[in-house]
Amino acid sequence: MTLHLRMNDDPHQIEYDTRDGEIARRNVLFGLWAGQRMGLKGDAIEDYAWSVHLADRDSPGHDDVIAKVAIDLASCGRPISDRQLRSYLQEMAMRASLDLAQTYPEAIMSGRR
Repeated sequence: MTLHLRMNDDPHQIEYDTRDGEIARRNVLFGLWAGQRMGLKGDAIEDYAWSVHLADRDSPGHDDVIAKVAIDLASCGRPISDRQLRSYLQEMAMRASLDLAQTYPEAIMSGRR
């Protein structure tokens, strides 16, 4: 997602755009992590990461992302508990937030006035 900023941008819109970007980045990072656990490489891991992100459109919240990764890991013989998956998703959310803060510090600051 590309975030275009202008001096007169609505801070609520910037916060919304930034939040969507953070969620997308979190999902892709989570997909990359899971893809590595499954042994995926190259284009396959990138495609898988995007499929995890797209799974987030199935229902509100992040349970659909957790469910997809849990099923996929189990089918590859690498099952992991729901609690551990939620912990890794939370870690990826923190990484995504830090990434966005470094990339768009003015958006983060203006969106949280």
